Amino acid sequence: SKMGLVFDRGCLPFLVALALLGSASGARVPSIKDQGVLAEGESTISAASENGMALNTKYIANAGVLSNPDNEEDASLGEEKNLGVSLGVGDVSPSTTDEILGLDDSKKSVHQKREATLDDYFPSLTTTIGFLGVVLISFFLSKLFPYIGLPLVSGYLLCGIVFGPHVLNVVNTDAIRSLRIIDEIALAFIALTAGAQLQLNKMRGRKRSIQLTTLMLVVFTFTFGVTTLYNLKESIDFMHHLTRHQCFAVAMLGGVLLVARSPASAIAIKKELNADGPFTQTVMGTTIIMDVVVITLFALVSMLSNAMLADTKPNPLILGIFAAQMAISWLAGCFLGLVVIPNIVVPVPKAVTSPTAGQRISESRFRRNGWLLYALQVTSYISILALGFGVFFASHILQPFIEPLFVVMIAGCTISNLTNKHRAFVHFEDTCAPLVNAAFFTLTGAALSLPSLFGSASVLVVVLFLVRIFAIGLGAYIAGWACGDSPHTNSVSWMAYITQAGVALGLAKKIHVEYETWGGDFATTMVAVVVLNQLVGPPFFRFVVRFVGEAGKDKSDEEDIPAETTLAPDDIFGAPECDPHSHVSTDVDIDAIAVKRI
Repeated sequence: SKMGLVFDRGCLPFLVALALLGSASGARVPSIKDQGVLAEGESTISAASENGMALNTKYIANAGVLSNPDNEEDASLGEEKNLGVSLGVGDVSPSTTDEILGLDDSKKSVHQKREATLDDYFPSLTTTIGFLGVVLISFFLSKLFPYIGLPLVSGYLLCGIVFGPHVLNVVNTDAIRSLRIIDEIALAFIALTAGAQLQLNKMRGRKRSIQLTTLMLVVFTFTFGVTTLYNLKESIDFMHHLTRHQCFAVAMLGGVLLVARSPASAIAIKKELNADGPFTQTVMGTTIIMDVVVITLFALVSMLSNAMLADTKPNPLILGIFAAQMAISWLAGCFLGLVVIPNIVVPVPKAVTSPTAGQRISESRFRRNGWLLYALQVTSYISILALGFGVFFASHILQPFIEPLFVVMIAGCTISNLTNKHRAFVHFEDTCAPLVNAAFFTLTGAALSLPSLFGSASVLVVVLFLVRIFAIGLGAYIAGWACGDSPHTNSVSWMAYITQAGVALGLAKKIHVEYETWGGDFATTMVAVVVLNQLVGPPFFRFVVRFVGEAGKDKSDEEDIPAETTLAPDDIFGAPECDPHSHVSTDVDIDAIAVKRI
């Protein structure tokens, strides 16, 4: 409570002052702060190609979306006219921060990050209705995929491909761009749940092994991934028009995505096999903490690569800006996780196994008035999702001082480790995940570029898949050897780290939205690698758990969750007057009292 009071009184004025400072320094998103809605028009941009020849390309700017009819790409962006209505902020001169990060309009390249426009958040009514229909179809059809041995995410992606622009065209390219709100709500949800899965008290037993395995997997997977992509740049279509610096920037982003894992799949297989033991604990701890590492690494690499995409050498001062970004984002995440979200999420009622007479009366009242709890839960869950989206939207205005993925990840981690709301948050995650995943991964499937996937990119997908497995095997073996694990275990430990899913797909979709000239084909390639890993990974994981003899050794029936995070029906609607001793638990937190008053 004291920490929450400190954050409540201290951080909010600080963040407000920071927002004003960011506005004054010129860090901005032109289309949200100082750029109106672009009208249809044509411009001509002149750029220098790698061989020094001048290249003139026409493009059509329609609502902030770049369309190149000649499929030619430029190395740098010249002057751009802003037409339409300004949003109230005048032109500002480029700041030192802009120059360091490659955001200076005079030096900006079309290969750099595409800044958000207001049109990205306001899809038309037809687009909204059509996409909701597609999501419902995808949601129900994907339930059939587990019966044929495929994960739900494969069904979502396949439905998105079928209804996307390359097949039925129900969700066309313009619709994909205008549904950015879906991307950012889902990314906030994915990062929030990734942080919540990091429960530090459960990793202390194998701390050294988890730390060393994580380090080795990150170093080897990232290094091998970047080296492979960069050395194959001449054979990769979406790198043909990029300079060497730009190719290396793209390769770094690819390396980060190859590092990601799938905690959800690992947890599901662990429960399925009732697995427990030193090996299983190391795998679970490494897999869960890897998402935190990947999101942090992506924030750094994204900042570096965006500067390098301007075809300039990265400035060492970027590291200072990154450190400030992480510090501010950490404070914001702690504030959300300690003060804001715990006061929004509604505690989950605790089931009564052997009710007394008074408790049975209370249960009856609970069933009659269950709609009140349901309404409160729905309201709180929508508020949390809206809060996550608000962090992303604010980050466009406060760029580069806020990294939204890191903010919401720290908020989730704080909730799990420093509050008693973990069980309530898990219920929020389980309730919202099916719909959020269906909408996001269906949209991701619609955004895939089928021509590039079935062209030369198919060979690249297989190469990256094999390189990633080799890097995982090398890193896992070295980590196991350094920790003193038996050669019997080290020889097969790599099989437990193949699976990928949510975070990798989320980051791939984020790159697709933000980088127009090469992001689509890049995201398609990386999504195909993720799907391949998701198909191959679970069977290998099941095999290795049985091979090391840890299947069936988990005797715990349920997760160790503090009892004070739950509420009995009496705590919500009050105890019946006929039995003053009918309370199941006397440990009622402040949220229970608030709900009772409502």
